[in-house]
Amino acid sequence: MTVSRYASFLMVGTAAALTVPTSAKAQEDAPAREQSIGIGEIIVTAQKRATNIQDTPIAMRAFNSETVLKAGVSDVNGLARLAPDLGITNDTQYTKITVRGISSQDHGETADPALTINIDGEYINRPIALNATFFDLERIEVLRGPQGTLYGRNATAGALNIVAAKPRLGEFSGYATGGYGNFEAITGEAAINIPLGDKVAIRASGMHTEHDGYFNNAPAGRGSAGNTDAARLSIYAEPVEGVRAYLAGEYVDVDTTGVAQYGQVIAVNGVLTNPAYASGIVDAIPSTPQFENGGVPRNLRFDPPKKSFPLGDLGFTRIKQYAVRGRLDVDVGSIGTLSYIGGYRNVKSDVSQPLNGFVPTIFIQNYEKNSKTQSHELRLSGGDKGGVIYQVGAFYFHEDQYMAQGLFLPLAAGGSYLNYFYRPYVKNKSLAGFAQVTVPLVEDKLSVTGGMRYTKDKKNALFINYGPQFGRGPTPPAQDDTTRPGRVAFNPTPLDDGQFTWTLGFDYTPATDHLIYGKVSTGYKAGGFDNVGTFGAEKLTSYEIGTKNSFLDRTIQFNAAAFYYDYKDQQIPIFLDTNVGAEVVNAGASRVWGIETDTTILLSSNDRFTLTANYLNAKLTKFQANLLGLSGTLTDSDPNTPGLQPFDLSGNRPVQSPKWTIALGYDHDFHIGDHKITASLFSRFKSDYYLQPGNQLAERQEAFTQTDFSLDWALPGNKFSVQAYVRNIEDYRPYAFAGYVNAGGQLLINYVYGTPRTYGIRGTMRF
Repeated sequence: MTVSRYASFLMVGTAAALTVPTSAKAQEDAPAREQSIGIGEIIVTAQKRATNIQDTPIAMRAFNSETVLKAGVSDVNGLARLAPDLGITNDTQYTKITVRGISSQDHGETADPALTINIDGEYINRPIALNATFFDLERIEVLRGPQGTLYGRNATAGALNIVAAKPRLGEFSGYATGGYGNFEAITGEAAINIPLGDKVAIRASGMHTEHDGYFNNAPAGRGSAGNTDAARLSIYAEPVEGVRAYLAGEYVDVDTTGVAQYGQVIAVNGVLTNPAYASGIVDAIPSTPQFENGGVPRNLRFDPPKKSFPLGDLGFTRIKQYAVRGRLDVDVGSIGTLSYIGGYRNVKSDVSQPLNGFVPTIFIQNYEKNSKTQSHELRLSGGDKGGVIYQVGAFYFHEDQYMAQGLFLPLAAGGSYLNYFYRPYVKNKSLAGFAQVTVPLVEDKLSVTGGMRYTKDKKNALFINYGPQFGRGPTPPAQDDTTRPGRVAFNPTPLDDGQFTWTLGFDYTPATDHLIYGKVSTGYKAGGFDNVGTFGAEKLTSYEIGTKNSFLDRTIQFNAAAFYYDYKDQQIPIFLDTNVGAEVVNAGASRVWGIETDTTILLSSNDRFTLTANYLNAKLTKFQANLLGLSGTLTDSDPNTPGLQPFDLSGNRPVQSPKWTIALGYDHDFHIGDHKITASLFSRFKSDYYLQPGNQLAERQEAFTQTDFSLDWALPGNKFSVQAYVRNIEDYRPYAFAGYVNAGGQLLINYVYGTPRTYGIRGTMRF
């Protein structure tokens, strides 16, 4: 479907939302059954206190447990089915999430994500830890825009709150669900809630998912297979009045093949492998004769295979995560509630990822990355709606990482490592204090919110590098082998930085079920260091205005937001060589603005229509980087001037920034006696976007549509239900990653693809 056709749907939906008669007479004339089917409230904790999502002055989405289960979302990658405006990129085992054109380009040891992720308030910081599994949830909240005051560092893009289902007092209940689908997919999830008297309850839950590989990669086999197990045990207690305690332990085990990555060789030692490629090679510096044959693969186009391509090795991904988290709330009279929220997580990963993407396997990245994190927040909050509402608190985060990584060459005699890097420790500490207050100016009409946060970040590490000089052989050099040639050990310059973030906004309620809000807020992503030097924090200032509305007895909702971003000092990784890897510099700035709308219409008690339409205009206003040529990395755009002058890529679009993102949904209930069958259709459209900031044509994802359909049959009382589903009817596999790389004298283009069409059946029993 074209943009114009989707835009037409947008205009129709918007007009319907804005022209519905809201007079008392119109509501009196509506049938009684229609008046009773209003859209239900969703209670969220986006402001770290419980509020109705329609009364919360934040651009956000929230999905309850039934919605998550129905969509088959079991990890962060599946969120794109629920929130199509999230851009999710899999750079081999690293997950990058883009919101409103804001994302992280670097996944080094000291790099941080641009989107803050919390599981029950536990702060998640490592990209590989985003493989945390979604199961037995109460809801998922996606907050768009910087959340630097309440959520702190690394919230320039927004925040993702994952809320697990809590034990319920006095209730024996649970559910079990299982399914089977194509690619030999087997899924299972179960939970049981057991009361222990009137004041204590426990909840045990677990899940298992597995599927065969999505791609035929013979002779190696089928790539991108899945196999995940997870379990959680939690306890909730209200021992005395005014005291509430929650504690949970969680385990996640991921054991899969590596990501199937297709690769195509463009040039070897500067010589094109196909003369036809010459028409797409552009001179990097046309005025400089010595670079005339260097070239940049900017205008090359490829049609890579997406279902079947040969690989010599599938690799593997093994991740184990152990987590403990908890919360204690104590009411302290008229002052408010004192809360402690804390969590500890231990992530151990062992990954072998083939990189060249064809037969024979030339490069394999082997690495072990372990991290231990803990986060603690102490918060005092008080006040009621209509009066002064406040929060004040402190936050502490500590992370300790270990990494061992090397590039293995299996074709060398007996196999050989080209390089090897050790990070015996990388320590990351962050301490913050924050306060936010909402003050009513006109009772039940107008209020003002102000907040501020000061964060102190400290990072230090020990780096041990073995470049290509360290010697040949299949065994990595020992971490403490000081006799090996080429060993370099050093402590990078530590990071010691402080940042101040703030927000100032208003919310105005002109009438019941209508909200208008506006705010200016700031956020930042912490700085760090690498093999070469230090880099500073990214900073973002956001200007936003929005509205949330319900019409006709809450049978229609229309929400909209418009925003403008001033994004400075973006952290850009620039590859140098295989001795040191990449250098991160604050070389980027962006201008981003957009308009977002969400419409929900209950056409009848049996019909529900949803429409999401987002327009995003994002441009890099400053972007300095190296370029890949046919023979290697081009680092100087003007060799005739002393020093290095990086190439200016300003005017390009940021990664994962489609101009249009549109989603349409329609549900209809069929009643057959006491039974109900629900047919659901959901289609999402994205216009074209780029996977790399260089904006080469080969790294461009064309516009595409993906559509899901399901039939749900439920017994009376919804105690038992069966769902038949098909997801991605079009079987369109967009790029999850696309990018050039120059290694071993070869210029390659690599592709990783999204999930193909899947279908199956699932049954759920509730008690």
